[in-house]
Amino acid sequence: MSFRARIVIAALVVAWVPVLALGLLMRSVGAKRLADANDLRMRQRGDALAAAWEEDVRHLEDRLESLARLLAEDNAVRVALRAGRGPALDDALARFASAGGVGVTCVLDVSGTILAASHFPGDAGRRDPVLAALAGVTGGPVVGVVSLPRGDVTAVLRARPVDVGGVGVVAVVGTGLVDLEAVPAGGDVWLLARKEGDGGGAERVVPGPDGTVPGRAEIEGRRRIGGVGWLGWDGEAEFADVGLYIAWRDPVLAAMVRDWDRVLLLSLAGSALLALVLGGALAPRLSGPVERLAETARRVHLGRLDATFGRGGGRELDRLSHFLDGMLKRIREEVARVRDAEKRATVGELARQVNHDVRNGLVPIRNVLDHLGQAHRSGPGDLSEAFEARSRTLVESLDYLGDLADQYRAVAVHGRRDRAELAGVAHAVVASYTDVPRGVRIVESLGAEEAWVEMDAVSLRRVVENLVTNAVAAVEGEGGEVAVSLAEMDGDGPSAYRLTVADDGPGIPTELRARVFEPFFTSRREGTGLGLAIARRLVTDVGGRIVLESEQGRGTCVHVILGVAEPVESAHQKTVREEV
Repeated sequence: MSFRARIVIAALVVAWVPVLALGLLMRSVGAKRLADANDLRMRQRGDALAAAWEEDVRHLEDRLESLARLLAEDNAVRVALRAGRGPALDDALARFASAGGVGVTCVLDVSGTILAASHFPGDAGRRDPVLAALAGVTGGPVVGVVSLPRGDVTAVLRARPVDVGGVGVVAVVGTGLVDLEAVPAGGDVWLLARKEGDGGGAERVVPGPDGTVPGRAEIEGRRRIGGVGWLGWDGEAEFADVGLYIAWRDPVLAAMVRDWDRVLLLSLAGSALLALVLGGALAPRLSGPVERLAETARRVHLGRLDATFGRGGGRELDRLSHFLDGMLKRIREEVARVRDAEKRATVGELARQVNHDVRNGLVPIRNVLDHLGQAHRSGPGDLSEAFEARSRTLVESLDYLGDLADQYRAVAVHGRRDRAELAGVAHAVVASYTDVPRGVRIVESLGAEEAWVEMDAVSLRRVVENLVTNAVAAVEGEGGEVAVSLAEMDGDGPSAYRLTVADDGPGIPTELRARVFEPFFTSRREGTGLGLAIARRLVTDVGGRIVLESEQGRGTCVHVILGVAEPVESAHQKTVREEV
């Protein structure tokens, strides 16, 4: 993400955070205040509705008592009851219902047969044992379904048995549940019936006068105003204890929250637009100096140490440019010192390498001279025989030193792809080790066939001598064996020869194996740390590979893999080929 984009995003966050925090805080406080006010108002209204419910129940009790006195004291009614029914009973109930303000008035005999009903005259003669059973219910009103001319209505009922001149009847009064004063008439307050006791939890909303029924999520609060016995709750034939509650919601609070959310969204959108405009305008002014610093740093990264960091971009960035210029100046000074140190180190490394290579050439000469000295002390015959046997080694070592001097004249060998016979060079190196330490044995398995490889003979000898010298040093302390072997490799690529120098010494620790080819790294006090480094450089210069395998406690094995080269033709072979 670019620096300019970060500035714009930061401006957007800075603009959004206070607006969002303030908006959510005001929304929360305002909603709480409105909710508290509405809860207080609903508690007061609940008190009023609970009082209205108690008044409705008392009114039904009073009307039931009046109906019982009417049945017991009116002679015409008493005569009609003894006869089983009559117009006088119907007229009396009609007058009673009209004057008493109750919607349901009914008289039944003890068997449950309706004798008269003011709410539905056609019910006379119909049996309704459930309605008659209401006379046995004590403790409160009962809610049940009553048939009216306009349809079935849920009504609050009260009943009691009455003795009229030795004739037992049941008097029932009631009124529609929605017609009571306790039933809320507002569109945001409803009457809620909820089953109580062990089977509690099921609830239903009683439709108000306008027929509205809220969803469960709309109800914000409830308060109990009374209890009834509900006949036929969930289709049951028995009475269920049901609590009556008022339930409400606050439309003002919901509207306020919606309006406030709209205002908050508009505020966030406006602040975002303002942040984008200001961020887009300020980003170039802030990021321009930083980009110039980055461009200068890029030039320094590409090696332009003569670059300088400019000024312009505020006091802080100018101070940063000043510090960077000072740091760059110190870097230039350190680079100069490092280059000088590298030159001195290169000269030192070259001197160590020359010392190492010259010593490798002098060791065979010293061994030959020691042998000749011993033969001279033994007598002229032994001296002549020793000189005959070791003169070739002496000549080869002198030739090696001469060639080495010619190569150092050209400073270094850079991958000359001359041809050399690997088996003969390895055999000569092994043969030069006549005075090996006590307990050390050098064995060879080079075969009788010539093995021509793409490498000059001097470099090849240096590689083999370095490897054999390291192997002998590895087993010198406690004695052991150094094995030099040669094999031809066959594979998918070009064929090659593999020269292996193995020893059964202590091996190389795991933590040191990755460093054995580093120049000047050695674990021996008298070592120079150049043998393996020189060997790898000479081998890789001609496209070969050198691989080291070592296991601590079981020895080390070094493989030199060189590509096969055609053998060098002798002068006689060349003459024969040309004649053919």
